[in-house]
Amino acid sequence: MKTLQFIMIIVLTTTSLLAQPREGKKKELSISGSFQNFSSGSSSNSSAALHTSVRLGFFVKGGLELEPEVLLMISSGADPVYVLNGNVSYNFISAGKGVPFLLVGYGFANTVPFLNIPFMKTDFGIGVLNIGGGMKGFLSEDVALRFEYRYQRFTGQGRTIGYGYYSYTQKIDTRIHTVQFGFSVLL
Repeated sequence: MKTLQFIMIIVLTTTSLLAQPREGKKKELSISGSFQNFSSGSSSNSSAALHTSVRLGFFVKGGLELEPEVLLMISSGADPVYVLNGNVSYNFISAGKGVPFLLVGYGFANTVPFLNIPFMKTDFGIGVLNIGGGMKGFLSEDVALRFEYRYQRFTGQGRTIGYGYYSYTQKIDTRIHTVQFGFSVLL
C-alpha cells in the first residue's frame, strides 16, 4: 500500500512541471539502472542487487506505448534461460516537462531472474505479471530522466512426481520489486 501511495505522489507532483516532448516521435529507447529486492513464497527474508537494462518502446497512438522485453541469459555449461514480456504503458503527456506513466503486462519464462541471475531452469512455463509506473522528466525535447517502480510476480507449477507415499510438485511463486533510474531518448 505504501508503494501505491508513493507512485500516486509522484504522479501528482509531475503535473506541476513545464514543457512536453516533441510530437511525431514513434519510438523510445530507455536505458536504466535498477535496484531489485527479491523474496519467495511465504518467507520474510529478501535479497537485493543492482542491474542495468535496455528497452525499446513503440508508440501506437498518443501516449499509448507497446514495450516488448526479452531477457535471454546464456552461460557456459548451462541451458539458456529466458523471460519474454509484452508490456503496454500509457504516458500521460501534458504541457509539463514531467510525463508520468503506468505499465501493465504479462509474459512467460523458464526461470526466475533472482537478482538478475537465473535462479533455476524449469521444464514448465512460468507466468510473469508486470505492473508498474513512473515518471519521465524531460531535459530537452527528446531526452528524459526516467524513474520507474516495477512489481513482477512469477508463478507456475510443474507436474507432480510420486515417490510411494510422498509426492512432489515444483511450484514457483516469487515476487520481485524493482526501482529503476535512467534515461529515455525519443527516436
